[in-house]
Amino acid sequence: MKRKIVWLNGRVVLCMLLLLLSTVSCTFTFNSGKGSFSSVTVSEFADFINNPGVQLVDVRTPEEYAAGNIPGSINIDVKNGHEELATKLDPERPVALYCRSGRRSEQAGRVLEKCFFKKVVDLKGGYNAWVECHSNNN
Repeated sequence: MKRKIVWLNGRVVLCMLLLLLSTVSCTFTFNSGKGSFSSVTVSEFADFINNPGVQLVDVRTPEEYAAGNIPGSINIDVKNGHEELATKLDPERPVALYCRSGRRSEQAGRVLEKCFFKKVVDLKGGYNAWVECHSNNN
């Protein structure tokens, strides 16, 4: 038990270090091969978020989130950095990220991949693509 706590604390410290390095625009590349990140289409994203245990995260501002969001999502604004993502999410569970157009969520996904998150997907085209696809299906 104590060994697991030390390991998790070490992971958090390493992740925070990586986040710090990424926020000061360093060109630091680290990939242990443990993390997985991909950008997926709306239909692939919809299938993915229906899996049990997926953490569905909207990385837009609270104002954008309040204007409309994917049901079941939580809002973690990454406008001022990615630290909150790494501390609020479970790296062992899959993560599905989206923003307005896909840019912020893709950046957040790449950070989480470097922080050893096992499976991270990003919605290509973001919430705009989601709304367009679902309005065309109605």
